[in-house]
Amino acid sequence: VGGDILRGVIFTAIVDANVRHIRPGDVVGQTYSEASDQVPDDLRRPISVHALALELDIPYETTRRHVNALIAQGFCVRGETGILVPASVRARDQISMALRRNFENLRRLVNELREGGVEFAV
Repeated sequence: VGGDILRGVIFTAIVDANVRHIRPGDVVGQTYSEASDQVPDDLRRPISVHALALELDIPYETTRRHVNALIAQGFCVRGETGILVPASVRARDQISMALRRNFENLRRLVNELREGGVEFAV
């Protein structure tokens, strides 16, 4: 997202908000648990700029300015009920590669914690 850390955090928060309602088993035959899994746009839920600002605890105007820049850069779209990152954006090579690396780092962290004796509830 152009190297702006706050804009990257906002982008990531939008991605998360769009899909966090989906739980394993909600969609028959699909868990969306792998980094390469793409949640279809019709299953994504938009988030308002106001809700995003509250979630991130940053000023509304700052959030709005960064969201508008993300829209102008083609990273997200504004719908009737809020902001959405379409699956086509996540499929872009740079974003997809970064998300895969983050996912693999998280997986490695969880595995190392398990090896260290930390138990996780499923």
